[in-house]
Amino acid sequence: MESITANSSEQGNECVISSGDRLTIDTIADFIGRIRTGLTEASTVVVEFNPEVEMDITALQVFCSACKTATAEGKRFIHRGPVPQALLDLSTAAGAERFEHCTNKNNACFRQFGGEKKWQN
Repeated sequence: MESITANSSEQGNECVISSGDRLTIDTIADFIGRIRTGLTEASTVVVEFNPEVEMDITALQVFCSACKTATAEGKRFIHRGPVPQALLDLSTAAGAERFEHCTNKNNACFRQFGGEKKWQN
């Protein structure tokens, strides 16, 4: 089993987290811990994706949960750089093309990549 090897680093009031190579049900626990730490210590948590990251639906669920948590706490949970194809495929498979928006009133939605809302502000 491949593990996530990337580290979190803080830059000012921002926590940057790398996705590593895999965000799947068997590897996501460490990533969730880094998100929790980031949301505790910073006002903005930024995910930087490995372009070839492997993901399953667990990752999309974690992103939605983190987005809602950040919004409820007056914080931001965003990404930098291109969205990997794996996440675009998950978003499509989950039905995001219907452009249903979360009720968290966040300007960034992890399920919307081509509609009126963009994932990164």
